[in-house]
Amino acid sequence: MRQSFYLPVPKQWCERGHDRMIAARIGNLVLTSGISGFDPKTGRIPDGPERQFAQAFENTVSLLNMAGAGPESVGLLTVWIPGRSHRAFINRDWLQLYPTANRPARKTNQVPLPQGVEVQLMAACVMGEKRTPIEIPGLSHKDPLPMGARLGDFVFSSVIAPENPATGTLVEGALPQIDCAFENMKRFMKAAGSSDSQINHVWVFMKDFAWQPDMVTRWVTDYPDFGDRPARKTLPYDLAGDSQIQVQLTGMLGGRRKNYEIPGVGHDDPIPMASSIGPLLQSSGMFGIDPATGKRAEGLTAQLDKALRNIRALLDQADAAAENILHLTVMLQDYADVPQVSGALRDFFPDEERMPAVKFITYRMPAHWRVQFHVTAMI
Repeated sequence: MRQSFYLPVPKQWCERGHDRMIAARIGNLVLTSGISGFDPKTGRIPDGPERQFAQAFENTVSLLNMAGAGPESVGLLTVWIPGRSHRAFINRDWLQLYPTANRPARKTNQVPLPQGVEVQLMAACVMGEKRTPIEIPGLSHKDPLPMGARLGDFVFSSVIAPENPATGTLVEGALPQIDCAFENMKRFMKAAGSSDSQINHVWVFMKDFAWQPDMVTRWVTDYPDFGDRPARKTLPYDLAGDSQIQVQLTGMLGGRRKNYEIPGVGHDDPIPMASSIGPLLQSSGMFGIDPATGKRAEGLTAQLDKALRNIRALLDQADAAAENILHLTVMLQDYADVPQVSGALRDFFPDEERMPAVKFITYRMPAHWRVQFHVTAMI
């Protein structure tokens, strides 16, 4: 089912934690790994963020064209940068690629990148569908991007902030911000022509995890039924100013949400192991937990083994297989672990010509966890 398309990345860079630059396609959905500013002609990465941003955008277009897609089919562009100052370099190339108001959703994440890498781009595309920007009346971004975009039945949001649509300003206080962010998700899905029953996955970014129990309380209020909740990942994140929470979602219209669990494996929070709407399956974080004991495996090797076994168990629940996986986000403690993780993934996906897109991230995981997977599949 899966087709894969590649741009070359020198072996030594992959060993340092750089993603292989892959666009994976199943049906009309195309997802990429992190795409950086490597010059495919020379195998070198330019000096300085400005040149790397330009080359990364060029590489993204080239890779999507190889997959049969293009800039017009992009629903979400995720921009990975090592620091807030790099935001100043995004819009020049963004506006060259998207000079009109018909733009994809966009999310910028500040995370450590492999040494020498100033930017990585990651695209989600739906081929053959007209892109329609989505806005929440009364809200807008400072940057030239919409609140989100719809392509066919797929819905992608940009970051959704806890701002009051009546005033366009940030509400005050952590608890009101949590409520406002969740209400704005509802407003966003209404603008997309649906409701929050069609949200399949949510990223939650929180400045202070002391407020996470309150976020969970609101979560259960909005999604009270076990077995009918979106998948979710909550991250500690250095939000600017007085912001305490931001959210980002993926929706799928026209189907009923279904949850999946793995016996013996679960989350502390009331979230499913994975959620699907129609053919789109997205997981919450998948750790190296031993289903026989319900306890954490110790060390990278054991956690890798258990986590990949749990992914297989999830796919079995969904009546799917490894070839249905389109994208993996792999969260690590250290980029030095990438060669070992990559080796385990080659065993899991033995056909080197048809690998899924893989995005490696090192970002503030609890010290006892060495690896965590987030799965996107078409089932």
